[in-house]
Amino acid sequence: MRKVQITGFNPTNGPVDTRVTLSLTDMPSDASINNTTVLLSGSPTVDVTAVDTRGGTISVTILANSQSGDFEVTVQSPTGPVSAQSSTIFTVDATPGAVQITGMQPRTAIRGQTPLTLNGQNLNQIKYLRIGNVNVLSLQHLNSEMIRVTVPVAVQLGQQRVTGQTQDRQVNCPYTLTVQ
Repeated sequence: MRKVQITGFNPTNGPVDTRVTLSLTDMPSDASINNTTVLLSGSPTVDVTAVDTRGGTISVTILANSQSGDFEVTVQSPTGPVSAQSSTIFTVDATPGAVQITGMQPRTAIRGQTPLTLNGQNLNQIKYLRIGNVNVLSLQHLNSEMIRVTVPVAVQLGQQRVTGQTQDRQVNCPYTLTVQ
């Protein structure tokens, strides 16, 4: 069975309303705007504007509330869904004053033991974090650019998204955390 892969995207960063072209290999010949979805950092905050199966490209526009992260493409083909995830991240250029998570160390953690550090801007506005489906209420705000937490024991093993919550918006980490 052939596997769809995202081989790159251009540009690699930009503000809201940026048009991005994703290059893919082995895209199903029946892929279209109607059966193709693209997520950015796990959220449907991009608009699919064109699908070119011959050229192996999908064009998307970055919408408001988009956050830096990996692209995930899913095509609902009659033979079954196929999907691909980018190995690098697209960086959404934040507006001044916006809360943004730009880094995470380490990217592999042991439940209940590993301290996790998030970097970014205006992180002092984050009230709590979610790692996977688990709320992390005890945050250590080191300054407005750094938060530290310990990965809770309740977090499931495997790849988990890290999400912050401010008073009125969700802020995604552009990287996934591998929990052991």
